[in-house]
Amino acid sequence: MKGAGAFFHPTLVLAPFLATLGAPATVVGLMPAMLFAGWFLPQLFVASRIGHQPRKILWYRYMTVIRVFTYALMVAVVFAFPDSPVLLVVTVVLGIGIVSLANGITGIPFADIVAKVVPHYRLGTFWVLRNAVGGALGFGSGFLLTYLLGGDIAFPQNFAIVFVIGTVLSAAAYLSFSLVKEPLGLASQKQPFRSVISRIPGLLRNNPNFFHYLRFRFLARLAIAADPFFAIYALKYLDAPPSSLGLFVIVATSSAIVANLMFRAPANQGKNVLVFQIAIAFLIAAPIAALIAPSWQSFLLVFLFSAVGQAGLNIASWNLLYVVSPAEERSLYIGTANSLLSLPALAPILAGVIIDLLGFGPVFVVAGVLGAAALVFALRSRELVILDKKALGKS
Repeated sequence: MKGAGAFFHPTLVLAPFLATLGAPATVVGLMPAMLFAGWFLPQLFVASRIGHQPRKILWYRYMTVIRVFTYALMVAVVFAFPDSPVLLVVTVVLGIGIVSLANGITGIPFADIVAKVVPHYRLGTFWVLRNAVGGALGFGSGFLLTYLLGGDIAFPQNFAIVFVIGTVLSAAAYLSFSLVKEPLGLASQKQPFRSVISRIPGLLRNNPNFFHYLRFRFLARLAIAADPFFAIYALKYLDAPPSSLGLFVIVATSSAIVANLMFRAPANQGKNVLVFQIAIAFLIAAPIAALIAPSWQSFLLVFLFSAVGQAGLNIASWNLLYVVSPAEERSLYIGTANSLLSLPALAPILAGVIIDLLGFGPVFVVAGVLGAAALVFALRSRELVILDKKALGKS
C-alpha cells in the first residue's frame, strides 16, 4: 500500500492538485486531516462491533470493495469533467473521505491480524519490509510523477493518470492482504458501544503506560500538521516547478527506505522508544528547515527530515501500542488509542485556517514547538522501555 500511497500522497499530490484547482488552504488541510482522522475516528466503534470476533479478515475484504470502487469513481469524474474545478474539488474531498473511513474500519482487523501472525521480535522486520517494498515502488513513482507532471499532458488529465495508477496499485495491495490466512484468535464477549466508551477513563487511569504512550503520540501527531503545506510553500514562494513534485516524492520515499532499514535492528531489539525519540527529532528538524531554506533545491531536506521522522514514528507507534495492550483486550486498546488520536489528526484544518490568515511561518514554528514537547515526554519513558524488552520474551 505504501507504493500506491505515493500516487495519492496528501502532501505531494493531493494538496498541489487541489491548490491548482483554486481550493483555499483550509480545504487543502482537509486532505491529511481526513486521511488520518478518517482512519483513526471509527476504530473505537469498530472495536465494539467486531473486537469480540476471533476472525476479522472478512471486514477487511468488505472495505476493499468500497475503497477500490470509490477510487475508480473519483478517477472517472476527473477524466469526464476537466473544466469543472468546483466539481473536481468536491469529488476528490468526498472520495478521499469515504476511502479514509473505510481505511479506519480496516484498522482493527489489520492490526489484530498482524499481531497474531507476526511475533514481537519480528515486528521490526515486518514493518521495514512492508515499508521498504512500498518505498521502492514509491521511489519509482517519483520518476513517473516527474514525467507526467512536467510533460505535455494538460492539467488535470495528468493528475487523472496519476490517480489511475494509484487505484490499480491500491487494489493490488488490498487484495494481497485480503488473501492472508488469519489464525483463530481469542473470542471474547461483545461489548455495547456505550460500554466501550465508559471504559476509556478506566483504561487511562489504570494503565499509566498506555496514558503516557498516548500523550507523546498525541503531540507527535500535532507536530506533523504542517506537512501538507510544505510542497505548496515550495511551489508558491520558492518558485519550484510542478515537475519538482516528482523529485520531492523520490527524496521522501528513498529517505523512508533508508530510515526503515536503519530502524529495523533497534525495533527488533525492543528499542522502540529510542526509535520514537529519533523520529521526533527528525520531525522537529523538518519545519525548521522549511523556515530557513533559501531555494526549492535546498527544500529537499524538508522532505528528507519529514520522511525519516514519519518512518520511525510508524514503526515505533505500532510496536509500542502492542506492548501496552493486553492480548485479550487488544482490539479495545487499539480502538481507543486510534479514536483519541483522530483529534490531533484534524490539526491540518486549523493549520490551513492559520495559513490563510497569517501565512506559513506561524504554522511551521508551532509544529516545531509541538514536536519538542513530544520529544520531552518521549524521553521520560523508562517503564515503556522495560515493557518493550519484556515483550521480546513473550514472543
